[in-house]
Amino acid sequence: MGGHGWAGTDGPARMDRQRWTGNDGPARGDGLAPGEVVVAGEAPIRLSVAQVLVAFVLLVAIQIVARPLLPIDETRYLDVAWEMRLSGDLFHLTRNFDLYTHKPPLLFWLINLVWLGTGVNEFAARAVAPAFAVLALWMTGRLARRFWPEDRGIAARAALALGGFSVFAVYGSATMFDTMLTVATLGGMATLWRIGSAPAEGRFRGAGAWALLGLWLALGVYAKGPVILVHLALPLVTMRLWAAAPPAIGALLRGTGIAVLVALALVALWLVPALLGGTAAYRHELLWTQSAARVAGGLAHDRPVWFLVALLPLMLFPWAWTLRLWPALAAVVRERGAARLCLIWAGAGLALFSLISGKQAHYLMPEFPAVALLVARAFGREGMAGRVLSLAPLLPVATGIALLAVALGAVPPRGEVALLVPAPAVIGVAVLAFALAALAWMVRGMVGVAIAGAGFVVALSALVPFTDLGRGYDARAIAARLAEAAPGGLAVVGMPYNAEFNFAARLVEPVETPPVAKIADWAAAHPAGLVFGPVGALQATPAARARYNGITYGFWPAPSLAGGS
Repeated sequence: MGGHGWAGTDGPARMDRQRWTGNDGPARGDGLAPGEVVVAGEAPIRLSVAQVLVAFVLLVAIQIVARPLLPIDETRYLDVAWEMRLSGDLFHLTRNFDLYTHKPPLLFWLINLVWLGTGVNEFAARAVAPAFAVLALWMTGRLARRFWPEDRGIAARAALALGGFSVFAVYGSATMFDTMLTVATLGGMATLWRIGSAPAEGRFRGAGAWALLGLWLALGVYAKGPVILVHLALPLVTMRLWAAAPPAIGALLRGTGIAVLVALALVALWLVPALLGGTAAYRHELLWTQSAARVAGGLAHDRPVWFLVALLPLMLFPWAWTLRLWPALAAVVRERGAARLCLIWAGAGLALFSLISGKQAHYLMPEFPAVALLVARAFGREGMAGRVLSLAPLLPVATGIALLAVALGAVPPRGEVALLVPAPAVIGVAVLAFALAALAWMVRGMVGVAIAGAGFVVALSALVPFTDLGRGYDARAIAARLAEAAPGGLAVVGMPYNAEFNFAARLVEPVETPPVAKIADWAAAHPAGLVFGPVGALQATPAARARYNGITYGFWPAPSLAGGS
């Protein structure tokens, strides 16, 4: 199946000791130079970091174009950015025009900054967070070169390994906060590595080095909050286990203090005005509920301790499905230095988030570069050239088989499966999945495995625009109806409302949420208004219906409800 045509470099002496292929080592049996890959029957093709980045940009762009905004996260976050534009308040976020404390402001600031140049544009807004995913690939390549400067081709392999993770590619295309947090984590790790690798006389050990770490900590807080400490704290305190020249305990404590003070000073530029301008309830929510209370549990996304471990086979696809990679990885993790840092980095994130009550798969996004670095180092080992047995193409094949079963009626059309129509489109996507699996089988080395990961993402993305799956999550029809009725007033009934339609409809006033018992009073007070919500929420027959996110919405003009529901 997928094979390999990469090699690391270290010179013949190290090649004998650690079995890494080198710049000056003996000729390779497959005739490939380090950093080259082969498509079956063709000449070697050299792959660079820039080429990997371009391919990843295309993969992300396909996903953004193929799918509408995903409820409730992406729809909510674009509404927050939209309301920031309306209010001009950079310190107090709102959702449906009510104070919103769940996230820090950086993503919303950046979206509004982009809108200054493009105007309010959905695609431009949706490109902001993915831009950080692309930056994370580049930074991972840079960090790989810093970790293993003797390993030729390591930067491109590291970028390819990170971009090849299907889960990273999917979440990297979403309007969420984890790509920004990943960039902050990478910057922090690079700074820690430089501090821990500085010579004994103290180069890159002064206050400036630790202040730079504080800058990355602040970026992480602005991106997603104090959770940046989950990703950076353990590598910091375990520096003596992986660093070539770790600072003394006293210097480590002083440096950590400088980093924390710098981070606090930078975060205070936003936090202090936000707290001073908010209510007591707002301050409690911002300082406590959205940080420490998530650890204690009781909020959304509470999961059992084994949740993330159970997801690892899918989260680590396609690289974990490459059987020959495992012995090479075992050899890599026995190294000291950078490999040990990557192991601590990845293991700490998995362990700490497993212990924290509130968790989601994408919370581990900042740990993907650590695994990618280990994968890249492993693929540089001698013996990893040529065809490398991988089961990764089997997932696109299984996807194609499942889609054929749906198209031929072998699977009951229930739930989301019912949206996989028309059958010719589903069959077309199945054929695409088979073709991408075949390509992954033909291409040797890391690129073949990466194609399997990207092929799985492309096949899933293709389902959205060509079947009813996309229309089932397209808010435009509902948004157009709400925008037309907005001057008379809008109310939602029978469900929690997370501002799913505020941005799409460009609403400038809140959607009210009266209880069912008060809906007649609301309708009487808003004679030109419109009530919407799940069909069945009210006894009255709706004037129109529309399907969105698994819910059939009804629309009731206010006059039809003024006499009772």
